[in-house]
Order: sequence, then C-alpha cells, then structure tokens
Amino acid sequence: MCIGSDEWWNESSDNLRAIIENAPRKMWVGRPDGTAKFYNREWRRYTGDIETTPDHGWRDLVHPTDLHRLRRIAAPAIAAGQRYDVEMRLKRQRDGAYRWHRASVAPVEREGRLIAWVGAAADIDDRRRAEIALRESEGNFRLLANVIPQLAWMRDMRDGTVWYNDQWSEFTGLSGDEIARSGWRATVHPDQIDELNRIIDDAHGRREPWEFTCRLRSRDGDYLWFLIRAVPILEDGAVAVRRWFATATDIHRQYELQERQKLLTKEVSHRVKNSLSLVASILDVKARSSRNEIIRDVLLDARSRVQTIADVHDHLWKQEDARVADLGEFLRDLCRKLGDSAPHHNIAFEGFRHIVPAEQAISIGLVVNELVTNALKYAYPADQGGPIRVILGKGDEGHITIEVADEGVGLPEDFDLSRPGQSLGMKLIARTTKQLKADASVARLEKGTRFAIQVPKTS
Repeated sequence: MCIGSDEWWNESSDNLRAIIENAPRKMWVGRPDGTAKFYNREWRRYTGDIETTPDHGWRDLVHPTDLHRLRRIAAPAIAAGQRYDVEMRLKRQRDGAYRWHRASVAPVEREGRLIAWVGAAADIDDRRRAEIALRESEGNFRLLANVIPQLAWMRDMRDGTVWYNDQWSEFTGLSGDEIARSGWRATVHPDQIDELNRIIDDAHGRREPWEFTCRLRSRDGDYLWFLIRAVPILEDGAVAVRRWFATATDIHRQYELQERQKLLTKEVSHRVKNSLSLVASILDVKARSSRNEIIRDVLLDARSRVQTIADVHDHLWKQEDARVADLGEFLRDLCRKLGDSAPHHNIAFEGFRHIVPAEQAISIGLVVNELVTNALKYAYPADQGGPIRVILGKGDEGHITIEVADEGVGLPEDFDLSRPGQSLGMKLIARTTKQLKADASVARLEKGTRFAIQVPKTS
C-alpha cells in the first residue's frame, strides 16, 4: 500500500523542492507514516531552523489545548490515507507567541500507492481573533438588547436575516421563527402600514435614520402605540448599509394621556370662546345703547379686543391640537372678519402657514387687531375707505415679521412709538409687544404708514 523509503524524494527534481522551499506559506513534506521529512523556508522562519531534526514532528509546536483535537482529526485520516484540515495555534519561535493557523494536509500517491504527505499552513490569527471579538461583541449586544425594555431587531442586508430580541416574542406572543416568517411589519396596524412603508423606502434610499409612531398588535390582539426608531450601520470605510438596527418604545400610556390632554384643552378653549363671545355681545349691546360717544367708542374697542381673543379660541378648539395655532390661517380669518365690519375698506392679508403656541397667537392677534383698527379709524378721512395690508413674513434666524400698512393721511408729526401717550390701543400694543419680546418699528411712507413687529423664534 505504501513505501517507507525516501526514494521518491531523492528521485524528484530540484524544481519541486525549490517550489516548496520558496512557497509563500508554511509547508512541509512528510513520509507515509506521517513523520516529517522537510520544512520550507517560511516554516523555518516562523518556528526556528528545525530542518536538521525534522523527525521530531511539527505537532510539537501545536498549542497543548489544540493538540488533542489535532490528533483526533489527523490519526484516522493518516490511517485511511485521506486529506484533513484543521485549525490550530502554532508557536512562533522568536517570541513564543501562539498564532492561529489553518493547516491542510493531503496524501501524495503514485501508481495507487501512498508515497508522502504534503502540508501547508496559512496564518489566520488576525481573522480568527477578529471573529472571536465579533462573536463576543455580538453576544454582548444581544445580552444588552434582551435587557432593554424596548422591542429591538436588526436586519442583515447581506443575507436578509432578521434578529429579534426576547421582548418581541413576549409582546407579540409569536416565536422567533413565526416573527421571521411574517416579518415585524405584519404587527403594524393596517391603517398605518402604507405610510410606514413609504417612510422606510425613502430612508433606505437615502441611507438615513427614520422614526415613526404607530400601533403594534400585542399577543392579546390589542394595538398599542409605539415609537419606532431605526438607524443604518454602514460597512467600514464604505457607504453601503450592512445592517439596520431598530427599536420600538412603548408610548401607549403617554399617547393616551396626550390625547386626553388635547381633548381637555379643546373643550376648555371652546368654553372660553363661548364665554368671551358672550362678553363681546354684551359690550356691543351696551355700546349701541349708549348715548355718550366717548363711552360708546371705548365699549366698541373693548368688544373688538375681547372678540379677537374669542376668535383665537374658536380657531383653536376646531383643530386637532388646541395648544398650537396656524398663525397664517388665524390672521387671514381675523382680517376677513375686520373687513366684514368695515365694508368701505379693502383689508388684504398675505402670509404662509406657520405654527406657533396658542398664547403667542393670541398676543399677535391683539397687536394686529389694534393696528388695523387704528388704521380704520385714523388713516382715512371720515366716510372714505382705502386699502390696509397685513403681511406675515419670515425674518432672520427664524424670526417672523408682521407688517400692517395703509395708504392714508399718515401719522402726526409728534408721534413717538416709544411713548404711547394716553391712547389705550397704543399702550396695549407696547405692552403686548414687550411680552412677546418683539421689536416694533414704524415708517412714514410717501403715502401712508407701515407698522412692523419682529417676533423671535419660539423654542
């Protein structure tokens, strides 16, 4: 079956020995019984010059922990004359360090007889240690992911596999295999799945994080509100996404509290609006029944201010969130109502959609109401109408600007915006502007006047 002499080696050409000697990997040639005959330069450089006594065997350089596994794999393969592969640590001569290698040993046959063994070992220490570090890192990650209270999952973009933490099974009542087959999106409320898919597709195309608030189905069949956040994990030094990691945080209780708060705020705003409208109506009746012109004007001014606040609340309670208001829509509606009360004037509004806190909308509405009312009273001669423009614009650093301009007779020569004097309306404008932390200015135009306030951006 095999021969024990070295004739085959002696008969071989020098070319074969030169090839093995200069191979870039550690190589050796063994006799049919497995004992070593020759080690190449790369092997000797790593282990020390042992060619003079090759029979001591390269297995002596194997880490003691790996030696049993090597013998268990090599012994039956040698006996059967079959190739074998094994990963093991080999000792480096210069510092005594053990580095991981993958060794492949194959039989050499001639005319059906085993005449030798040829082995090669590749250094895989860096890769092996990286794999060990990766496994430890993934193990630590999974341990952490199973400790956090959120539902968590991770999708590998290379093979499409998805990993789910234990909280997913606990919440949905589904096993890991069941979740993997149906996918996590199957637990999303049907009314929200289309919007979710659009958000995910857009985020994947841009390789950017995304978040979405939706309802997920629990093991009891109830849908609870969750905030989902997902982030891409990029390949090292590349733009390709290797994995997506996502969490779903239970916000059901907070969401219900917020919804109840919104409902309560809308109800309060509705009742405040009704109460203020009643006060405005009483002031209007009193004004019209008064024979004193001064008292009548004071009552009508008061009615206008109260009605402006009532209009804000009327606007608030009709929308989804009564804590904020669309300032553009509100000012447009305010100008329309002021125009209805002054048919001889053309009150025009220009602006855009801009969401502000409700209290800020009320204050700005009061200022605009005063400025427009003053223009109606003083800008044009009695019984003559004219244009009044209200413009909502964008200023620097996110500020908003509100301008009220007319084409009337202009301001008195002694008018000073910083000294509102005895006018209740100008005092109200000055005080409200201060509360808004806004800057107010006035410009005398070639024809008419322009008041402007700049309101800082709300946090």
